[in-house]
Amino acid sequence: MIKIKRTPAIVAIFEDDDLLKDAIRAGNDKKYKVLDCFTPFAVHGLEPLLGIKRSNLAVAAFVFGCIGFLCAGTMMTYDMRVDWPMDIGGKPTWPLTSFIPILFEWSVLFSALGMTFTFFWICGMFPGAEPVLYDIRQTDDRFVLIYEDAGRGEEIKETMRQNGVVEVRNEDFISHNFPGPVPLILKRNTR
Repeated sequence: MIKIKRTPAIVAIFEDDDLLKDAIRAGNDKKYKVLDCFTPFAVHGLEPLLGIKRSNLAVAAFVFGCIGFLCAGTMMTYDMRVDWPMDIGGKPTWPLTSFIPILFEWSVLFSALGMTFTFFWICGMFPGAEPVLYDIRQTDDRFVLIYEDAGRGEEIKETMRQNGVVEVRNEDFISHNFPGPVPLILKRNTR
């Protein structure tokens, strides 16, 4: 069963990625809990500050590549030995060296498509998904940092003001226990 949880949070909006990283460092020094961070582009060095580990997408790529290799090998073996065996100039019916380019291409195809679908699933970017935006400008030019309130809201707001925040406000953070995107439209209470 999907459990949707609303946590009181502080939403801080920044104009510059360096100010965002400085604010995260200041928050880490004071042991504030970061719930999420949204940026309009990749910010290098942000993952270690947020405590995010290296992605396992490379493992998924390897698994999907192996599935593609096995599918190509199975298809070619079935075609050349079972379904339509041909004797072409005395060559073997299962010429492995001729299969190498096809095995490689199918591995790359399955790996690329599998990683794409896996990435979209994990990020909740499937067709029809309703994005949860804490500020519409986070898709354009603003950086949004969300801290758990936990009774320290005014202290967090003051720390963010000292570190160059453009806007800071209270809002509910929405989380769920489902391993992928939630196929529901989640309405937020804006204050």
